[in-house]
Amino acid sequence: MDERTAKIRVGLALLAALVTVLAGAPEIAQRVLADVERPGLAFQSPFDTPTPTWTPFFFTPFPAAPEFFPTPTPTLDLRVVNEIVHPRSGDAVFGFTPLIGTAVIRDFTRYDVHISPAGAEAWRWLTSSREVIRNNVLYILNTYEFPDGLYDIRVRAIDRNGNYTEAFLRKIEIRNAAPPTVTPIPTSADPNQPFSPLIIVFDTPTPTATPTPRFRSFIPNGQGIFEPQNGDVIRGRTPIIGTVNSKTAFNPFLRYELYIAPSGTDQWGWLYSSEQQFWQSEIYVLDTTQLADGFYDLRLRVVYRDSNYDEYYVTRLYVANASAPPAVHPTATRPAPRILGLYFPFDNIRVTGVIDFVGTTAAPNLLRWELYWSPSGAERWTFIFSDVKPVVNGYLARLDLSLLPEDSFDFRLRIVRQDYTYSDYYVRNVVAVPPTPTPIPQPPRR
Repeated sequence: MDERTAKIRVGLALLAALVTVLAGAPEIAQRVLADVERPGLAFQSPFDTPTPTWTPFFFTPFPAAPEFFPTPTPTLDLRVVNEIVHPRSGDAVFGFTPLIGTAVIRDFTRYDVHISPAGAEAWRWLTSSREVIRNNVLYILNTYEFPDGLYDIRVRAIDRNGNYTEAFLRKIEIRNAAPPTVTPIPTSADPNQPFSPLIIVFDTPTPTATPTPRFRSFIPNGQGIFEPQNGDVIRGRTPIIGTVNSKTAFNPFLRYELYIAPSGTDQWGWLYSSEQQFWQSEIYVLDTTQLADGFYDLRLRVVYRDSNYDEYYVTRLYVANASAPPAVHPTATRPAPRILGLYFPFDNIRVTGVIDFVGTTAAPNLLRWELYWSPSGAERWTFIFSDVKPVVNGYLARLDLSLLPEDSFDFRLRIVRQDYTYSDYYVRNVVAVPPTPTPIPQPPRR
């Protein structure tokens, strides 16, 4: 058999097989034969219904939307770093405060969190974790477990060999007695939304003062100048006692500035500036010998990280360098502004009528203070008044001693701390003299 005959036989066998298949599946045979007139029909599913498509014949002068606004691809944070990003050093915190950051070291095994009174390096363990944290919550600090004050926080990331790296927060102020105002987080319903990145951002506007009364000197248990007070007579080196710190957790303290001007003018002269925070402490010592005698105003400006600020004023301070200090008398009520206790009345004094009790109660960790009286030497104490507000060289109470019989009395100031320990301060032998009755006018004698 030659080669041509073999090829014919193979072709006939394939044709016979094709006829057999088409005879067993007439639908497929119909679609195969129809494909001659409608190419591609043989490869469609019997459930497909061809849908005509419309192709625009005009061109679009703009690129497609995905090219204009590409979807950003998130970048993995693979840094080997130990850091705390919130809160920041110097911030004021209260309540339950999350510590947010990253604690990673090569051959990581765990991280520890510690706390210490500021500058003391007396570290107290808070927590440990073997979980790798990146830009997330490392620990939630319960500030109610600690007295108000300044603290340092340390996050230590440790490797398998015991080596470590450390991140610190310095001078975090726990302030539950006067919590800072929390800035609300914007929501979708909030009209004050962040700017769109497509909007042109112009230069930062000039910072403006937070609206406050023009001549406010201080906020009770908060910022401001506590000493000297409006109208005081000052001479020589005069300490300026005040509080300068963060007002909100999300807009921390940046610095404070102190100015002076002749009373009633806006001719402010700069005195001092510092980035250090103080709580009812000496923020500056004013040397009045550099000033001419006369009336002056002080202005304290507390500046925040966003460049806005609050201002506090002390007005009508009289600088009297040329005159001698007045003799001590019952109205001289400010001999030692930072010492706890009663300043007035004095021991062994005779008083009449309404008396202002003056003193300082601003003890660390103050819970409350209480005022009592007793007949002299009897130690039979009777409660008069109590308050939780710390007072620095200010008025505690105003009592009308004319309601008491002519006698001598003792007075006791009790300052109670948050751990319920207390200190007592006494004034002894205050003699209440009844007022002299006004004589009844008589008609003139004839």
